[in-house]
Amino acid sequence: MRRLLTKKNPVFFLFLLITTSSLTILTFSLLRLPPITAGKLRAADLSEELGFFGNMMVEMLPEDLVFTAFVPSEKAFSRDLGMTKPNSTKSSLEEEENTYAVVSRILGFAVVPYKIEEGDINKDKTASYESLIGFTLKIWRKSGNGRGLVVNGVETEKMGLKRGKVIVHIMDGVIMDSDFAQSFDSSSET
Repeated sequence: MRRLLTKKNPVFFLFLLITTSSLTILTFSLLRLPPITAGKLRAADLSEELGFFGNMMVEMLPEDLVFTAFVPSEKAFSRDLGMTKPNSTKSSLEEEENTYAVVSRILGFAVVPYKIEEGDINKDKTASYESLIGFTLKIWRKSGNGRGLVVNGVETEKMGLKRGKVIVHIMDGVIMDSDFAQSFDSSSET
């Protein structure tokens, strides 16, 4: 028994080395902190940034898959689509279903199943991506000294917010095809 505990025993040395290495790896893996990302906000902060309709839109996406969502700002939803946050006490089921249908349609136009950040778009180049419903998004960087992207003529207000693996860019307008846009133009005239 005394021979097993001596330092000259190769089995004891190997056992000690493996134990020490394992404990070191375990300690570092338990103490590992999540990486700090400049655009990453707490869930409450992100919810506030996105607004009611933006949150509804992003919540439709699974957080464990990579998507880039070009979410209209709350002001853009109101200005371009005439949508305002429903009054929960007076809203009917039909109004809620219509809101959900419009937001999910906008999601189809404004979400791509890729990671797109400002650095992914070459300066003085236009990149093309297909949205979830096959709508073509033309994306380029803002000209001049401005930072940000332009998607089908709509500029970003805030970039690089994240919810899980979903990258969210808040837009100063609504990305949609002309037929869908025309349906809102004609409905506001009546």
